[in-house]
Amino acid sequence: MKRILLTIIILSYGSIALSQAERNPEIEKEVNEQLWGPFKKAWETRNAQDFNDLHTDDVLRVSKWGGVKIGSEYKDRIVESYKKPDNRERTIDFWLEHRYYSGNTGYEVGYLKIVIKEEGKDPRYSYSRFHVVLKKVDGKWKIAQDWDTNNINGVAVTAEDYAKGTPLDL
Repeated sequence: MKRILLTIIILSYGSIALSQAERNPEIEKEVNEQLWGPFKKAWETRNAQDFNDLHTDDVLRVSKWGGVKIGSEYKDRIVESYKKPDNRERTIDFWLEHRYYSGNTGYEVGYLKIVIKEEGKDPRYSYSRFHVVLKKVDGKWKIAQDWDTNNINGVAVTAEDYAKGTPLDL
């Protein structure tokens, strides 16, 4: 029940934000440089400090893999996860379907592709759709809310879904 309520709140917030927001190529470029480029690098290199710095202190993270995590609970989980030995090469790429901003708040919806390469094995591909609420904190864009899923209404997000857009040039 809590997940359903949280999803409704996030989607409602998104609807309100969209009704008052506009696309802005200058802000999109700034978000790419301050957030998505560093996010990609920190995630791929498993740099927990840099990754966590891209999120607000009270970040709200929702996923089927970890439920609802808020603030330090989420950030501590990242630190623990990134400490584990992992010699796999991993990459993450995004394309954004919707990007709206109003003042120091942004709302973005997109798709991501993850590729995991392990020596002696075929690469594994994973695709998801995500929604993020962004906040500009001390002049830097950060993720305040993050939700993603690898299926929508029981239908898997696929390579074909990802191929519909143009990946960010980070």
